[in-house]
Parts: sequence; C-alpha cells; structure tokens
Amino acid sequence: MAQRVTARSTTDLVLRVLREAHRPLSVEQILAGVQQIAPVHSANPKNTMRKAISQMFLVQPTHEGDYAYLPYLLNQNRFRHPIERGALTRRSFLLGPELVTALWPATFEIAKRRDDSPAVLLLGGRKEAEAVRIHRAAEGWGFEAEPAFWSWLEDQNPHTGDELLFTVLDADARRYDLQLLRHEERDEGAIAERNLEVANLAEGLLKAAHDAVILSNLAVRLIGMDVYRHPIPPDPLATILRRDQRFVDAGLDMVALADRWPGYAEQPVDMRRLMGVTVGDLVEESEGD
Repeated sequence: MAQRVTARSTTDLVLRVLREAHRPLSVEQILAGVQQIAPVHSANPKNTMRKAISQMFLVQPTHEGDYAYLPYLLNQNRFRHPIERGALTRRSFLLGPELVTALWPATFEIAKRRDDSPAVLLLGGRKEAEAVRIHRAAEGWGFEAEPAFWSWLEDQNPHTGDELLFTVLDADARRYDLQLLRHEERDEGAIAERNLEVANLAEGLLKAAHDAVILSNLAVRLIGMDVYRHPIPPDPLATILRRDQRFVDAGLDMVALADRWPGYAEQPVDMRRLMGVTVGDLVEESEGD
C-alpha cells in the first residue's frame, strides 16, 4: 500500500529526496521524487513542497534557485577563523554562525533533526582529533576538542593574528581538514575583495527581507550562494558586517541595514526574543503539524 503523505511526513520526504539526489533540485523535481514514494493529494502540491522546504534549515536555496541538502552545499567550502586570545588557555574556541553551521549543519534545526555527533578534524593533513559543539549563554556557540588538537596547535606556536583554515571534506560524515595560517600569509588585497563580495551579497539579502535577519539565517543563505566555495575564504561574517557601515547590530543575534533600521520600540526581552524567531523567514516546524 502506498504511503499517505501527511503534513508531518512531507518535510521528512523532501529531506530524503534531496539527500538521495546528491544534487540541487527544483521544486518540480522534489515533488516528482516525493510522489514516487507517496502520492501528494493537497490542492496545490508545489506549495506543499515549498512549505516543507521553508520549515527546514537543512534544506537551502542555491544561487541558481534550486534547493539542496545543506551538508552537500558545504562540501569543499573553506572558512577562516582567527585564533582568539585566551583560546588555548580555556581549551575552547568561539564560533561564528557560518562555522558552527559548517561543523554541525543541523545546529539550528528542530530537535528531531538535530545531530550533535563530534566533528573529526584532520590536523595539518596528518593526525585526527574530535571536536564537540558547546554553547555558553554569555558567549554563544563554540567547540571543545580532545587533547590531540591542542597539542597539535601548541606545537605550531601560534601568535595573535594567526588563523585556522577549515576545509569541509564531507559535512555529512563530519570530516574537515584543518590548517594553521600565519598572519604574514594573509593576502590582504584578495581577502578585502572577498569581504566586499560577502558584504554586497548580504546587503542584497537584507533588502529582500525588508527587516532584520537572524545572523545564522544570513550565514546559511550565503553558504547556499557558494560564497565559501573559493580558494581564499573571507573573514568571519560577523567581522565583515561589523566593519561595514551599511550594517547595524539589531540585537538578539540579528543584523539589519543601517539606513532602513528604525529599531524596535522598547519591549520586554521575552517579546523581543519571540520576534527574533519570526523575523527573516525563520519558520519553525510545529510538532502538531
């Protein structure tokens, strides 16, 4: 007997189709794939697919307008991470939204789709070490790693201004190459060009949103646009936005365009937080769907 598609199962079927496809698909192709598994009897099947897509962080639009499984979009992406002061002492790194998404693609998913398994870091092309994701209320996302990672890093004798370069080998399998880049190896001109490219794309996305956007949502859209699939990664997204006068910190991990942002009226924090999860087309799947 054919499986009956329900509102709750549609998202799972869409995710399955995209995972098995191993490539971006149009809405029509996604619908065709779902219908091979189970008939879709809604009045507007394409809209049913679009609604399911909108409910998943693990499914993202590409620069060509199709949709893809996020871990596949992440493969061969490269991310630059400055070694912040005190990281070696406290044995943890703070992570921006693009890097925590790269290392743990389901970080911002609903609970049933979240996967907190360790990331495997290939250290300088040789040794391996596992890293686990952490979250601290005051500082945000970060990672802690096993002793082999810290021993490798200390052996490099890093200095302020040095950076870690993460290359995604297989995001679905959680495998990453990790290299140390010295400050003097930075090609400032090329990196400035990359930063400007990121800022211009971010400006376009914020104009389309007509409101403030949660930083993690902005970061994942940029990943879908292949911003990080380049030999020279840009600086961290938060650094780029902070240095560009076109953008303003809207609070609660949100960013907005400075010339379009009047700010929210004074409201209780809980209300502002509620607004934060509804702004920027973040649709959270209800358990009652």
